[in-house]
Amino acid sequence: MRYLVVLSRSDIKDAFILRQGLSANPTWRSVHEAINRIGAVQIDTIAVVARSHHLTLRHRVKDYDPEQLWKALRERELLEYYVHGNSFVPIEDFPYIRHCMQRFSTHGYKWLRNSIPKYQDLMQKILQRIQEEGPLTSRDFKDTKHRSGGWWNWKPAKSALSLLWWMGQIVVIDRKGFERIYDITERAIPSKYLDYHVSIEEVWRYFLQRTIDCLVIATINDIKDYFRFQIYALNKKQSEMKTLAEKVEVLLRKDIIKQVEVKDNPRLHYVLCKNLPIIENVKNCTKPPDRAWFLSPFDNIVWDRRRVHRLFDVDVKLEAYHPPSKRQFGYYAMPILWNNCIVGRLDPKVNHKTNTLTLTNLELILPKKDRGLALEAIRNELARFMDFHACKRHVIEKVRPAEMKKKLS
Repeated sequence: MRYLVVLSRSDIKDAFILRQGLSANPTWRSVHEAINRIGAVQIDTIAVVARSHHLTLRHRVKDYDPEQLWKALRERELLEYYVHGNSFVPIEDFPYIRHCMQRFSTHGYKWLRNSIPKYQDLMQKILQRIQEEGPLTSRDFKDTKHRSGGWWNWKPAKSALSLLWWMGQIVVIDRKGFERIYDITERAIPSKYLDYHVSIEEVWRYFLQRTIDCLVIATINDIKDYFRFQIYALNKKQSEMKTLAEKVEVLLRKDIIKQVEVKDNPRLHYVLCKNLPIIENVKNCTKPPDRAWFLSPFDNIVWDRRRVHRLFDVDVKLEAYHPPSKRQFGYYAMPILWNNCIVGRLDPKVNHKTNTLTLTNLELILPKKDRGLALEAIRNELARFMDFHACKRHVIEKVRPAEMKKKLS
């Protein structure tokens, strides 16, 4: 069961970044291919620059344009559901995710499922309207008595729609602006996925293998975080970690995965047998591509803050949800990846009226001897980032170390 090659932290980083599709130039040719390869792309509402799902895909899809994502959703190549946060996943995952939908009323987040009785009657009325009228948005269900107070005080119809979506009775088929358009699941999901049924045993095995595949080399804690909803398919009568460990043991016995040894780390690490060539490639390959990436704070590479700290020896932190007085760096800190290391972060904001990118803060954390090559790669990424946002000029307000400002300008 044990794989004899001893891996370093650097080997794990290199294999993970390679498996996640970050190469000198994007090679995946479609949104569906990219999302299928990395398992999911997290959706986020923050829009100081392009939304996170677009930032994640621009690094992985050749000649990526945001319209490609919405086209893939409309053409039923993708499904929107809660995996690692609200995410897009390949439509092929629907038969497995359906188990999570069906178990939501007993296994879903308690604060959400406890509200089902409150909205039961309204949910039935909404379901009937969509069935009779076709796809609708929350805007189509007017509530003149309700005063909006933000996401924590949704109007009743929006809450009912959300519960129907969690339970899998409706699905998102498109977005208008950023507003979801819902349809009845039986009408929206292609029959080859709707009619394909899998057992609960197949569900946990599918997502467990998918997780290890996307991470390449992973501990139990790593596995637990990547697809957060997989626990819906596991035994809730005992701890999640114990259940996952038992499931991993089954895959070990079946020779689907192997244990690998990691230097200076006593934790058990696992790899899919089919990914052993990736490890061999990383062990024998030359240095990583001389390219920098500005990562979304919701990029799959930095999903797990503990894992990032373990592999990259940095603490990635999103301060967007903190009050301004408590932010130490900035609103939307994007890690800078170069030479398979996180070498800094930036806090960007785009003004579409003036086509200006403002970097309110930029910090580099790398030895002086490496700054020349890194700065050239960062300048190239800055140019690509500006081009993606149709910006004609950029302004840098604050840089650390201070002497970098002139070089980056």
